[in-house]
Amino acid sequence: MTPPPRTAVLFRTHFWDDFARRQFDRLLARAEGTDVFVLVDETNGPVAGIEHDRVLRVTEAGLLQMGFARAGEGSLLWFNGDYPLYRFLQLHPDYDYVLQLEYDVQVGQPLIELVQRASAERVDYVGLTKGEPVPEWFWLDSMVQAYAVSDVRHQLICLSLFSAAALHHLWQVRLEHASAWRAGTLTAWPFCEGFIPTQLAAGGYTCRELSDFGSTNAYDHWPPFLEGDPAGVAGEDFVHPVLDEKRFVASMHKYHVGLGGFLNPASQFHRKLRRLPPRRYASVLLSSFAQKARRTLSDAARGLRPGAQQALTAGKG
Repeated sequence: MTPPPRTAVLFRTHFWDDFARRQFDRLLARAEGTDVFVLVDETNGPVAGIEHDRVLRVTEAGLLQMGFARAGEGSLLWFNGDYPLYRFLQLHPDYDYVLQLEYDVQVGQPLIELVQRASAERVDYVGLTKGEPVPEWFWLDSMVQAYAVSDVRHQLICLSLFSAAALHHLWQVRLEHASAWRAGTLTAWPFCEGFIPTQLAAGGYTCRELSDFGSTNAYDHWPPFLEGDPAGVAGEDFVHPVLDEKRFVASMHKYHVGLGGFLNPASQFHRKLRRLPPRRYASVLLSSFAQKARRTLSDAARGLRPGAQQALTAGKG
């Protein structure tokens, strides 16, 4: 009998509190047969309280010492979400597969089953294509120097699986791009959600959709799902984002909601919030509406395209 592929599962976070611990415990229940690591971004300072025997702590400065470029918009390790994967591979080169998932992902199936199937079918990478078509993708401009538009793909990588060979390939190309960036011959830096699927397809690696391995109806950038609330996620294999009450309310008010969403009681925005008693979010709702109105007017005055500011701040909550 062929032994299962040696698999590392990386639980990615930049904080540790009761919610992170609960999410981590949920992951452990689905990760039998794998080695689970906490991969924590400590760029903004040490993260205490993680009681686990496998913890990889990374910072922007430490990753830049590996030769990567300080490039992209917003947070470096949000725009370049692949950078920490190369540090993991450098320290732990003996794994066949690396599966990463963000702290706000919830899974409903044993992860080793996904990996075993991917290994049997010689799959190198699993992500999920979801959202606007490539010509309308917000970050397309980041890709057009390094790749032909016709070759560009973009995928969610909140939960993604990589063979060791695929990660080595991406690592090498990022270093090549970094050299070109420093030389000034590359001036548009590929966003990770485009770089990963586009480069692996171009390199001839076998890429599959996460939806081939389970249900992804409740898996997207937004809107969030309230922790412990089964509405909309019952029977789903992959759910994102799942947030505790405080982060759920903050996310509902921070992203993707135009003035129409605030004003229409039947909007998805209000339907989601009604999962909670109004007293839990009324004050945030009022202040957020005022901020949204001011920002809308300000963006219009400056000629910014809709969503420009929230695209830059995504992933920092």
